[in-house]
Amino acid sequence: MLDALAEVDKCARCGFCEAVCPTYNALRMRHYGPRGRLRMARAALADSSVSSLVLESLATCLRCRACELVCPASIRIVDVIMEARRRLYEDPRRVRRRA
Repeated sequence: MLDALAEVDKCARCGFCEAVCPTYNALRMRHYGPRGRLRMARAALADSSVSSLVLESLATCLRCRACELVCPASIRIVDVIMEARRRLYEDPRRVRRRA
């Protein structure tokens, strides 16, 4: 069983993952890169309400795992993102829609 929050805490914010992330490189917005998604996943895993930006950020991960190949901490980034997505999709009332 994945301890997703423990995986998030292993991130040293080195940025190696962003260099290889296709969505981050296309959009150049932090919340669409692996580091940003880990921050968003932390919010989703905290069992509180989150903005729709969190769900959008997590949903745009292509699951290519390129970020994991270069991560010096060997964080299971995609597994963390998928766990956070699963929790949000199980309880969609936690997602605050933008006005």
